[in-house]
Amino acid sequence: MEEKNIEIVKELYRSFKEGNDHNIAQLLSHDVRWNQMVGFPGGGRYVGITDVFQRVFAGLHSQWADWQSDTVAFVACDNTVFVKGYYSGIHKISQKTFKVPFIGEYKIEGGMITEFNQFTDTYLIVQATVED
Repeated sequence: MEEKNIEIVKELYRSFKEGNDHNIAQLLSHDVRWNQMVGFPGGGRYVGITDVFQRVFAGLHSQWADWQSDTVAFVACDNTVFVKGYYSGIHKISQKTFKVPFIGEYKIEGGMITEFNQFTDTYLIVQATVED
């Protein structure tokens, strides 16, 4: 079961990289809880696929050029998968770049992602949004 859960989360990151919104939607439960850190651009709690696509993913695409979520490790414990990786991107207005480590926590139930919790250094990301 843990290996299957890891594969679900790996598929999510492959879909992010490919820009495959249809596949992303197939991996998320209809009432997914998506929790981004306060202080992260667009941070907060979002509930449901529509909310996540309209308020999280659209915000990333509108503010950042070449936003990346590169993964380096996946660890599962029961129905939870932890992902270690790096966010990077170029802010569209300031043209500043950043690269910061992150940990993502995913809850899996019935083969679907039901919850995401983000852990990252929000300060460095916000600094990239500030024009000199």
